Amino acid sequence: MKQEDNPWSKALVTVCTKCGKSISSKDLEDPGNVAENLKMYLKKSFKDSGDSKKIRVVTSSCLDICVDDYQAVTIAKTDGKTESWILHPEKEKKDLLEYLKKQIE
Repeated sequence: MKQEDNPWSKALVTVCTKCGKSISSKDLEDPGNVAENLKMYLKKSFKDSGDSKKIRVVTSSCLDICVDDYQAVTIAKTDGKTESWILHPEKEKKDLLEYLKKQIE
């Protein structure tokens, strides 16, 4: 085994791929792949702000914190702290982005 340094300096964000399947399409503007849409929104936002080296956003299989009609997201910070959140992937994505930006300052 060989240990590697993380290519991100502040946090890894995982977006559950299972949760989006429980969200009603009538509650979504873009009912495609919900987890992928949220991941791409966050990645693009961090790339546009120049923070893409600070945070990594990926999709994950079930995080085991599913709540119907919400998206589960886990934030694993490089300082060892981990947080899990449930949110609406479209209505609260800007709130999540702002929270993450504060975490990587």
